[in-house]
Amino acid sequence: MKVELDRRSLFALASDTRLEILKALETNRRTVSQLADLLGIDKAAVHRHLKKLEEGGLVSRTEDHGFVYYALTWKSRDILNPNDRTKIVILISSSFVCLMAMIVVLYLAAHPGPPPPWNEADQEYTSDTSDGEGTRALPSASVDAATIAAIVLLGLAAIALVGGAVSVWRLPFQRGGEGYDEATVKAVQQHKEI
Repeated sequence: MKVELDRRSLFALASDTRLEILKALETNRRTVSQLADLLGIDKAAVHRHLKKLEEGGLVSRTEDHGFVYYALTWKSRDILNPNDRTKIVILISSSFVCLMAMIVVLYLAAHPGPPPPWNEADQEYTSDTSDGEGTRALPSASVDAATIAAIVLLGLAAIALVGGAVSVWRLPFQRGGEGYDEATVKAVQQHKEI
């Protein structure tokens, strides 16, 4: 999916403070007060910057239990982390490969291969030995413990990969801004120093 920036979006990105706000919203949705405390900026200034970001389509405003939270939109997530979509494609492709491998293992377990040639004289199936001797019964389709383990592991891997893709896809549904994680505080402080 391609991100298209219009004039309002570009104007919203033209401020270092607004970029810091976007980076602070990358992990959690936050209120104006939380952003002001985190960034060390006046609440009124944060509100003005958020208004510009909202007009540019880079943040969304939601009310939850009497508080107004601001969160990143898909557009701003794609600007900050353009590789999220790539992660989803890789995870879904890997899960598809696991499912296909599971189907191949199931097929091979159910169809062990062609039977040996029919020997008219003995009225039995014979094995392909160099001296032409030896007989055996028609092989039956049986699934051993290793095959079952391979099928289960491939199935679990496919489920885990799809779960990972869903979790990457659901990133915009951020958790509440109850507190600040250390990584966010360090990232914002480092960005301020630059």
